[in-house]
Amino acid sequence: MTRIIKAELIRLVRRPFLMMAAIGTVVFGFVASLAVFSSAQSTGIASRRGGTTLAALTGHGGATEAFAVGASFTGFLVFVTFIALIAGEFSGGTFRSLVMRNPHRVKVLAGKLIGILIVAAGVLAAAEITTMLASLVVGPMKDISTDNWFSMTSLADAARDYGTVFAGVAGWAVLGTLLGVIFRSAPLALGVGFLWAGPFENITSRSWTTGYRVFPGQVLSSLIQGGSAELGLARAIFTATVYVAIAATLALTIVSRRDVTS
Repeated sequence: MTRIIKAELIRLVRRPFLMMAAIGTVVFGFVASLAVFSSAQSTGIASRRGGTTLAALTGHGGATEAFAVGASFTGFLVFVTFIALIAGEFSGGTFRSLVMRNPHRVKVLAGKLIGILIVAAGVLAAAEITTMLASLVVGPMKDISTDNWFSMTSLADAARDYGTVFAGVAGWAVLGTLLGVIFRSAPLALGVGFLWAGPFENITSRSWTTGYRVFPGQVLSSLIQGGSAELGLARAIFTATVYVAIAATLALTIVSRRDVTS
C-alpha cells in the first residue's frame, strides 16, 4: 500500500497543482476573512451555520474562526471532487490497469484514498495559515481586537478547528468514494450525489429539523463547523464516525467482490 500512496502523491503533487492550490488558499483566506468579519453580529448567532459573533472573533479562537466558518462551505466541493476522481478511475480504465499490476483491490483503493487525503491535509493546513494571516489584516480594518489571538489557548483552538475540518473533509471524501465505486460513472455518480447532498438534504431539513441530526451531509457540515445548534460536536463526531465506517466498509466490500470490467 505504501507504493500506491507514494504513486498517488507523485501524481497529485506537481507544479500545476501546487500553483492552483497556492492561489486557491490565498483566495479562500481573504474571501473567508472578509465575509466572516463583515457579517459578524453582536448577538443572535446560535452556531457557525449562520455565521459568527463579534465575541467569537475577539476571543482566543478568533484567529481561526474565519477558517472554520469558511470551511463549512467546502464540504460539498470535496464530495463531488472525490466522486469525479474515483468514478473517473473506473470509467477511464485506470483502476483496472492498477489492479492488473497489483491484484489487491482493497489496498489499491485504500492507498489512493489515503494519498489524496494526505494532500488534502496539506492544503487545509495552508488554508488555515493563510486565513489566520488574512484575519490579522482584516481584523483591525473592522475594528476587531486581536489581543487574545496570541496564546496557548489560541493554538489549541486552531488545532481543534483544523481537526474538525479535516475530519469532516475525510468524511465527505469517503462518501464520495463510495458513490464513485457504486456507479463507476462520473456523470451518474455526480448526479446522484448532487441531488442527495444538495437539494434533498437541505430542503428536507428545513421542514424536518431532525434531518440536521441524521442526514450524512448535515452531520458532516456540523462536524466541520465544530458543532452546531442542531447537533453538538460530540454527537456529530459519533454519528459521522458511524456513517464513515459504514461507507468505507461498503466501498471496500464492493471493490473486493465486484468485477472490474472497464
